[in-house]
Amino acid sequence: MNEALHSYLERAVECFTRQEEEEAFGAVMDAWRECRASELVFFTRQFEARLDSTHAGREGQSAEARRAARDLARRLGAQGQPREVEAQLDALLDCLPDPRFIPGLLAIARLPSAEEPQRVSRLCAALRHVGPPFDVEPLEALSERMRPEAWASAARLSFVIRLGRDWVPQELDAKARELLAALWESMRARAEMESRGASIRAQWLPRVYANPEDDDVRLVMADQLLETGDPLGEFIVLQCSPTPDEKRIDALLAAHLRSWELPLGDAIDSGATRFERGFPVAVRMAEAATRILPQPGPAWLTVREIDWAAVARPAVQARWLAHPHLRSVTRLRRVDLGWARLLGPLPSISRLELWGRVTAQSLGSLSLGDVFDRLALWPNLSWLELRTEYEDDVHLCARSTLATKLERFDVTCPGVWSLTVRPGDEVSLEVTLVKARAAGLLWRLLSAAEGFGKRGLRVRCHREVDAASFHDQRWALSGFSHIEWVSVSALR
Repeated sequence: MNEALHSYLERAVECFTRQEEEEAFGAVMDAWRECRASELVFFTRQFEARLDSTHAGREGQSAEARRAARDLARRLGAQGQPREVEAQLDALLDCLPDPRFIPGLLAIARLPSAEEPQRVSRLCAALRHVGPPFDVEPLEALSERMRPEAWASAARLSFVIRLGRDWVPQELDAKARELLAALWESMRARAEMESRGASIRAQWLPRVYANPEDDDVRLVMADQLLETGDPLGEFIVLQCSPTPDEKRIDALLAAHLRSWELPLGDAIDSGATRFERGFPVAVRMAEAATRILPQPGPAWLTVREIDWAAVARPAVQARWLAHPHLRSVTRLRRVDLGWARLLGPLPSISRLELWGRVTAQSLGSLSLGDVFDRLALWPNLSWLELRTEYEDDVHLCARSTLATKLERFDVTCPGVWSLTVRPGDEVSLEVTLVKARAAGLLWRLLSAAEGFGKRGLRVRCHREVDAASFHDQRWALSGFSHIEWVSVSALR
């Protein structure tokens, strides 16, 4: 037993040193299953309290297993229907033995319905699975309430009572006590460093948020965090480096991404956040945003891009997007047409991507041209992206008041063609024909884009299509100052 106990505690120390705290907790639980000393039970309670306060929302198999066991322990003994209680007891048998289950099991023994023979049998199976030490007094009281005819269940309960009464407390040997003391000291030292780190964050984060483009502020904060061992300090330094260690950055994100996302709230899709220079700059909204969007906190001040891909009908109004904490957001991606038409002018947005099919239902009483005219009221919108299957949508934009404001207009018909308009460039139009059969659409695309003007034209197309293929469309090419043909072997 001692050798296995020492091995578990040594693994816990190693994992804690590597800041793999969920794994360290699992190793401590393995140590408790090997030697059920009261010191280990007390340490696991303190350790879990730390994890609940510092690792909230942390993902991973170890974290999920710990939270599942904790949640089951909290539900055990709650005033529920008998079937719910029996289901909880059955679920417990699929979990590893855990001292957190014992208070709930004893609470079940006190329930008025606990003396039902079938329930007593399940309770006894759960107590034997978890094992002692446990208080036998509630079990003895349950035994006295049982009916004489339930002799089989009573016998099982008597066995469990003897198991608890005859339990002899186990003690840690000198090496185990030394390892446990090392864990206590490591936890104390880390809590102290985290407290210092929290103080540093409280001091410097407002300055970072007030000056999101100032790397000097971030690096001063990072230097102070590094002194406390806070991994965010290393992350900021690495991402601000001209030659960042991408492998190390990926490792830090794998370990800390969720905790670094937490200040942004629950409305974002966890794991999809992009970081630059140590802070989030691009987020993807989650389905939760269809119901309610809490007020964005100051952590949003570094975010420049919001992707609405997962949200069909977000519970968002212009006032949410116009919140002062979103003043750094300049790009909205995959905005559904169904609510884009409802948004008022957003001063900070310079780049907008419209997503979804153009239908009467999505546009309501407006036409797509009306939507473009409304977007022209956005003071800084200069780049519009549109996914569509219709060349006429290009024509509508070219005729709208928005056309004179745009510095760039990208239109994509996925897998078929795309069009890029840069009115101020020498080559102002670029058409990409993804498939050879799309060659017949060239004149329609150029006609639709005529309102943007005619300067230079670049045509990128499949290598099977050359200039000769467009001989009968040469009239559509007239008026351009020059034309470039780019043959590409594979386009997607």
